[in-house]
Amino acid sequence: MILPKFQYVQPTTLKEACSFLDQCDGEAAILAGGTDLMIGLRRRLRKPAYVVGLKNLQGLDYILKDDAGALHIGALASLTSVKKSALIAQEYPALAEAVELVAVPPIRHVATVGGSLSLDTRCIYYNQSEFWRKARPDCLKLGGDVCHVVEKGRRCLAVYQGDLAPILVAMGAQVKIVSAEAERTIPLAQFFTGNGERPNILQPNELLAEVILPKRPGRTANAYEKLRVREGMDFPLAGVAVSLTVNGSGEIARATLVLSAVGAAPVEVAEAATIIVGKRTSDDLLEAVAQTMFEKAHPAGNLVMDPQYRRSMVRVLTKRAIRKSLQAVGGN
Repeated sequence: MILPKFQYVQPTTLKEACSFLDQCDGEAAILAGGTDLMIGLRRRLRKPAYVVGLKNLQGLDYILKDDAGALHIGALASLTSVKKSALIAQEYPALAEAVELVAVPPIRHVATVGGSLSLDTRCIYYNQSEFWRKARPDCLKLGGDVCHVVEKGRRCLAVYQGDLAPILVAMGAQVKIVSAEAERTIPLAQFFTGNGERPNILQPNELLAEVILPKRPGRTANAYEKLRVREGMDFPLAGVAVSLTVNGSGEIARATLVLSAVGAAPVEVAEAATIIVGKRTSDDLLEAVAQTMFEKAHPAGNLVMDPQYRRSMVRVLTKRAIRKSLQAVGGN
């Protein structure tokens, strides 16, 4: 499949990129690593008038720590650089482990952190060739008025299947968003809309510039577990990320549990954290937390695996992630 016609633009500064986007009136697509966008262009899922390549932008591929101990990751840092970073290996090893679950090494070499967080949502009826899609009416995500997943559905059920977002949300990450006029920093959890048609809050004239991780509290560990068909490369079909802080008595002092790949956005499940905080872990407690995560998961039949199996696996992934976190932090 050949690419559609577009004008390719390569700004050299962030300000220049934002200024150009401001003039495009929503007719531009952003090209960073291109691992997701190029496939979408070939399938005619997007037909932009302009493609803005960020390859020549300087100073957005950093990984550094500030004086307060927070970690800053530029949006153009490659996944391989995150994996190999000594800072991340020391402070946030679970993030490096999550990166290793993304696709295959050649893709990780070019895929970027910003691009990974900005992934479009996916659906078996949407992520097809233009020829295949012509056999049925356009779905909601393509501007139609029908959902092919649920009969008479009026809400897009396309799934967010990124691997980095759930673990970063669990870690309390923030993101910096810039435009030609201003910049803002928000919690990563607020970056996602929960709407399959438009998965994040980025406006057409905005760019995601940076990810900020707060200083990791003592005796805190994180973990991410995913379900996929092929262990080597597939998108998650269900995912659970966990962050646990253990006090000196071996009790869970703080917990964040994030459910992903079963809806249009990664979602923090506060009810599950409430169950585990202030307690020492046990098999019964893990069962209760896993059941709560299971009850919050409502996958639709729009990916390659049976939705009920994906939902049932949320229990398994939750237990694995909690046990892995506790093992890393030296908890019971």
